[in-house]
Amino acid sequence: MDTVWLSLQGAWDLLRYGLVVGAGLPILFALGVRFMAGPAVEEGAVAAGPSAGGRALSWIFFALCLLGVIVGIEIIVGAGMGKVVDFFPFPHLVPKPK
Repeated sequence: MDTVWLSLQGAWDLLRYGLVVGAGLPILFALGVRFMAGPAVEEGAVAAGPSAGGRALSWIFFALCLLGVIVGIEIIVGAGMGKVVDFFPFPHLVPKPK
């Protein structure tokens, strides 16, 4: 019974991380694009640019996407070098604990 429970735990972890990375980063990027586009306008009206708040939010979302990509690359490179990523105080590579 322990084997089944451990398998279900592993499957849950895979699903959770897959949703965060697989769907979370594209959602953040889409929100950044949406806030950068500005308010919706009716047909024939002149489109205004994004507000200052919308522009700031879009750059925050883009920065989070970039951070996710950088951490992902760091995890892949670190695994090849026999290291792991430590997230405190910022993501950086440290030797694997023995």
